[in-house]
Amino acid sequence: MGERHTCDSERESPAMVQNRYFFHLSGFDPYSAVAQHRRFARELARFATTWSVKAQVSATHEDAANGHWTVAAQAPDWRVLTSFELLDWSDIVRGELKRPAGRRLWEGLATFADIIASGTAWRYFTANWRYGMFFLVPFVNVLLFAAVALAAGGGIATIVTAAFESTIPGIAAGTLATVLLFAALMRWPGERWRVDQGLADWIFARDYMLRRHPEMEARVKSFVARVLACARRADVDEIIVAGHSFGATIAVDVLARVFDCDPELGRHGPKLCLLTIGATIPKIALHPKGEWLREKTRRLAAESSLAWAEYQARHDFISFHKFDPVKLTRFDSNHEPGRPVIRRVQIHQMLSAPTLRRFRFDYMRLHYQFVMANERRAAYDYFMLMCGPAPFVRTVMQPNGPEDLYATDGSLLDAVASGLP
Repeated sequence: MGERHTCDSERESPAMVQNRYFFHLSGFDPYSAVAQHRRFARELARFATTWSVKAQVSATHEDAANGHWTVAAQAPDWRVLTSFELLDWSDIVRGELKRPAGRRLWEGLATFADIIASGTAWRYFTANWRYGMFFLVPFVNVLLFAAVALAAGGGIATIVTAAFESTIPGIAAGTLATVLLFAALMRWPGERWRVDQGLADWIFARDYMLRRHPEMEARVKSFVARVLACARRADVDEIIVAGHSFGATIAVDVLARVFDCDPELGRHGPKLCLLTIGATIPKIALHPKGEWLREKTRRLAAESSLAWAEYQARHDFISFHKFDPVKLTRFDSNHEPGRPVIRRVQIHQMLSAPTLRRFRFDYMRLHYQFVMANERRAAYDYFMLMCGPAPFVRTVMQPNGPEDLYATDGSLLDAVASGLP
């Protein structure tokens, strides 16, 4: 596993974790807390099989504003109770997807023009050409659908004009055919290709960057309050705030505001940790108007009481592989010092050969592997970071991650159990 890391902290992590609080921020996903709990329960069962542990998840707690449930995991010599809280903004995503189609197309065009004109698209390709292609895909699809519809409409206009020997019926018929065919293509294959979701994602990201989404601003403030309240209760050993995909950007925003509210929080409360996975932080940070996010990443990278780890994978096209989210530069060395800790992992090592063959070209599914259970023991495991007794920093800093910490029966290896490095 490739790595680029240092990890210094003014306050040591606990030797063993017995109680953990795990906040999760999803990306631009419309899935409700109920749907995510269902997926979580399914994946937890797979995690238990892979690591030979026992694991149970509670029902969703009814008193929580966000999705909130409890996970109990244990092996022969350890037991961990984890409170999982989904910092849920899926209702906002669903609202974005319900915008009128005409408005979405217009705002999508404005977003595309902004990213091109500002030079941000070029920076995407320089940072990671595959992410640059990911940026282009929904917009290219719209242009493709428009070209097909215009060509068909033009053909129909020609036929009708010839039949009626008048251009007016031809123009009317051609225009109607163009509009109807374009709308049909946006439904199929557009829905299967997630064209509308892709446009909405980029529109939302631009609005978030420009700080002109008041509903999301209010939601972020509520997330800050939740993390602060949890940290100030000081009834757990460590707190992990995890952000997947665009959720990693929101996680950075939330934690930076947490430290703005209480700069000493990481020194007198539970150990604070930030986990960014399949992250798209440079999506905003590479834009000239993204200075506020660049400042926040630098703020968190300089915060010695915070443990920040980012996991990247070459086969995840919907993220920035081998790209530093703070320095905003590519890196090639496996041992270049810096913060955050950046671990490069291999998705093909997490899945069985048949599963990998099935999803080899399903880039969205590979992107989601960061929040799903592994079928094989590997250097990165979302659920072991959440449910294992080894502190976050300990797991992250192992050359082979949790593989170095747990025996075949799920128990801690002797050196780990005795507290040896």
